[in-house]
Amino acid sequence: MLNARVGVRSADNVRTIAALLMLVAAGFVAIRMVIIYHYTLSYGADHPKAFSDFNFYYYAFSTVLNSAHDPSLMYNNERLVSYLSNLGANTVDDILIYCYPPQFALIFAPFALLPSFTAKLLWVAMSVVLSIIGAILLAKMAYRGEDRRVTALLIAVTMLSFPVLHDAYLGQSNELLFFLLATAFFLIERDRRWIAGVFLAFAVVFKVTPLAVVGLLLLRREWRTVVSTGVCAIAITLFTASQLGFRIIWDYFTVEIGRAQAHIVNSGGLPGNSSVRGALQTFSAKLGMPASEATLHATSTIFAAIVCVMACYLVIRRSRDTRMDYGLACITMLLAAPILEPIHMVVALIPLVILLGTALERHDLRQSAISPRVEMFLLAIAVLLLFFMERSAMYTASALITYVLCVARYFPPVSAFRRNPHAEIGRHASS
Repeated sequence: MLNARVGVRSADNVRTIAALLMLVAAGFVAIRMVIIYHYTLSYGADHPKAFSDFNFYYYAFSTVLNSAHDPSLMYNNERLVSYLSNLGANTVDDILIYCYPPQFALIFAPFALLPSFTAKLLWVAMSVVLSIIGAILLAKMAYRGEDRRVTALLIAVTMLSFPVLHDAYLGQSNELLFFLLATAFFLIERDRRWIAGVFLAFAVVFKVTPLAVVGLLLLRREWRTVVSTGVCAIAITLFTASQLGFRIIWDYFTVEIGRAQAHIVNSGGLPGNSSVRGALQTFSAKLGMPASEATLHATSTIFAAIVCVMACYLVIRRSRDTRMDYGLACITMLLAAPILEPIHMVVALIPLVILLGTALERHDLRQSAISPRVEMFLLAIAVLLLFFMERSAMYTASALITYVLCVARYFPPVSAFRRNPHAEIGRHASS
């Protein structure tokens, strides 16, 4: 009888929390609508400033269509700056470099057949639609319960986070990456692993960094998904090489990636670069003891090695819920990078939604080394930090909190371990 009452009380608490969060979400919807309306009016009068990052994409797409004899021009900074200047776009404050793989430019080159502003509108519309689809699939994967309000809550948490709005505002591509990863994870959970590999392959050839996700899937022996990803990625790369030549692909990996990272890293720290490196660079400068480049590089490299090794260990030895493996892979991918732009935090919504969905799915069961109340409190902070425009280390804190919560899910509650220290070992041995 007592357990039944506790269960009912817990369910009521979950419904109350969901209702309050939905109320907050409704307020943010109103705010977002005002912002979108304001930007729509300003864009109508100044097309070059509209969705400004898409200008870089449009330049690369146009280069593929009009200069296929020399596709390396898409990475020519002087030509890019000249193009942006002629377009009337900002060439003073922005980071003026194009650093996406050749496959990305070739696949989306047809956008350059349209007028610039029309292409922008179509790109943003496509990104928003795909992000909504990705949010729905992610919510269904993260929460297997029957309460539709929880599913609606998870979708709201995703779509109302500022990185999503900011990504659409800039005409960026992180919503596309979010869709590809969320869809791949959803399909793996539905045992459609061959198809999942196709989506993951596009994520890899568009951004490269999702190779971290592929690596963790390999450790988990997801052979069908990994093989499908490899075959599709190679096929896309060979198709690109047949159209643009092998040299452009070789130069991208040997020259352009390093040049782009050096250019972006040198642009400054927080909030533009919310990585651990960016935070150290900013705080050390504020304390009057600026960290040297050698210190920043060593710190970011050591930190990346630690989070990657930890992820490998957890996935191999302590995996209990495959959904947490997806979340851990995504947050590891972000934290291991020396550059974490605020718009990259769109992908951080994947582990956040998985953490929240699995917590609400089994609210009567302690799933983490952290107590449920503390976990929910920290999760609320991580989500709330992403509801606002980035300031100082807000997104760094959100990413680190998310990482700690993901790692804690791989360890049993301390009290349970003290009662039976061999229970976890035995459980893993039997599995």
